[in-house]
Amino acid sequence: MKTKSKLKAISLFNSNGIANVSMKQIADVLNISAGNLSYHYKNKAVLLASIYEDMYAETLDFILPENTYITLFHFEEMMLKFSNLQQRYSFFFNDVVHIIKTYPKIAKQYEQSNLTRFKEARKLIDYYIETKRLKPENDIINYNKTIHTIWMISTFWQAQKLAIQSPKYSINKCESITMLWQLLLPHLTQKGTEEYLQLKQFVNRTN
Repeated sequence: MKTKSKLKAISLFNSNGIANVSMKQIADVLNISAGNLSYHYKNKAVLLASIYEDMYAETLDFILPENTYITLFHFEEMMLKFSNLQQRYSFFFNDVVHIIKTYPKIAKQYEQSNLTRFKEARKLIDYYIETKRLKPENDIINYNKTIHTIWMISTFWQAQKLAIQSPKYSINKCESITMLWQLLLPHLTQKGTEEYLQLKQFVNRTN
């Protein structure tokens, strides 16, 4: 029942937005009483917290692998995994500001997970510098700011699609990974550029 309840709740949240879905609506879709649902999840905050725990558990798979040869494909792979996560939990990223303001416990957990992700991203960047795929940091290049910009673009990618839906505007119709590469391409060394061009030959995506 718990798993089914969360799946139905996610579906409703994705379709209508978290603020527009009540516990009664979730119970109705499940064909159970509101009391039955509240037995498992006292209120929407508890339900959302449980859904967030599942979502966070999935992100643990995005951590940089140890004791293995790492290429630029790892960046591509991690960001694609995050993109898939966003699509499955689109309500969270579309409503992230509302969630942060309304559910302080989740807000704190989300902040901590992002800070951890920044550290992992920095390890990856440093590895790419050490292996001469990325240019060294200098007075102009600040990779901590690049990492934060990557986070902002990837986090709000789904939301910005809702903000600009005009069929005449095509820039945001690509996958987020395509836009993210635009941040790193100017900083690639010759070795990094050659590896990126090889990667492009084997990866199919919407450009």
